[in-house]
Amino acid sequence: MRAGRWIAAAAVLAGAPWIVAAVAPGQQRYILHVLIFTALYAALALSYDLVVGHVGSLSLAHPAFFGVGAYAAALLATEARWPFAWALAAAPAAAGLVALLIGVPMFRLTEHSFAMGTLGFALVTQIVATNWVDVTRGPLCVTGIPKPQLGAFRIATLPAFYWLALATLALIALLYHGLTTFRLGRAFHAVRDNETLAAAAAIDPLKYRMLAFAIGGALAGGIGALYVSYVGVLCPGELGVSLSVNLLVMVFLGGVGSLRGVLIGAAAFTALPEILRMAPTWRMVIYGLLLLVIVIRWPEGVGTVLRRRPSAAA
Repeated sequence: MRAGRWIAAAAVLAGAPWIVAAVAPGQQRYILHVLIFTALYAALALSYDLVVGHVGSLSLAHPAFFGVGAYAAALLATEARWPFAWALAAAPAAAGLVALLIGVPMFRLTEHSFAMGTLGFALVTQIVATNWVDVTRGPLCVTGIPKPQLGAFRIATLPAFYWLALATLALIALLYHGLTTFRLGRAFHAVRDNETLAAAAAIDPLKYRMLAFAIGGALAGGIGALYVSYVGVLCPGELGVSLSVNLLVMVFLGGVGSLRGVLIGAAAFTALPEILRMAPTWRMVIYGLLLLVIVIRWPEGVGTVLRRRPSAAA
């Protein structure tokens, strides 16, 4: 029964471009655009939850890793004329390396100092992207980023981008599940729950925090590369602190440390602002009230609602 639901859901997601074309032909481009952003942000939220939800480190550096990967791919594609596959491979490598380099000093800090240190790094990265005009073009932005192309197959249409984003989300969800479920996941959770006991059990907290931090950073860089290949332009504003706020909302209000909760949070809080555009005057008021209700009613995240239903029925 459960397998049947998963297959049905996968079929609906894969067939979304045709379903949207049949149900709302006049809004197909807009709806597919929102779905593409939802898939990319869901993948980014999963990479963020590896650090926040599974090793318990409140990092605010994710926009920086996203930006490093995005700029690496954009500049390699526009300036060095690298093929898409090579630029896409270079993006997570660059972001992961940066995560390793800053992770070593950052994880020597206390919990609150770590959060402030990673926030400072994110702000510095955005300042560098804004002012290093010779390389990043600063406020003029990197433009003319080519569409993804794998051999003779060029991904240029909205349905093709949607399937690429959906495949990316599926791969990252599988990786997330593998990393957080088996032996490595148990080590992550031991470090998160009680660092002293983990160290007593021969689990090196620094090693596993660094591992989650580097993997999360590398995944964010890869998603940044896909993002700019879709949008076609990259500006320093994409690296703003607002991205950290959005990710925190998705992860904590969806359900921290939960694959299903993070996916629900990303879907809800990417699509919800778009839905509220129909009420522009009250949009932010309604959005803020909904967030407040969720925090009060479901402090562990909206994903817990689905977990409680089977037990309540039993």
